[in-house]
Amino acid sequence: MNSENLSEKSLELILGDRNDSYGTPADDFNGIALIWSGILNQKLKDEITGEDVALMMVGLKLRREAHRAKEDNLVDAHGYLHCLQWLRTGLRPARGYEQ
Repeated sequence: MNSENLSEKSLELILGDRNDSYGTPADDFNGIALIWSGILNQKLKDEITGEDVALMMVGLKLRREAHRAKEDNLVDAHGYLHCLQWLRTGLRPARGYEQ
């Protein structure tokens, strides 16, 4: 699968199933950030943000890919990067056929 297909597949997930199941990245990742900040509060200087969550999830998927190559890791990494862009811009990404 080429990178364009990985990206498109990840958009299908984050704009469809994942968004329906977990809400927008702002709601989901900011909620995760609050929980992680609470768990790590004795170790942190600053609280974790939703953008930090997206970046750390990309890192998790890259680590898993380094251990054992699996298409799911690459699709999810693309998806988390789309979510990061969504968080930063506030603009919902569009699938290729929606532009």
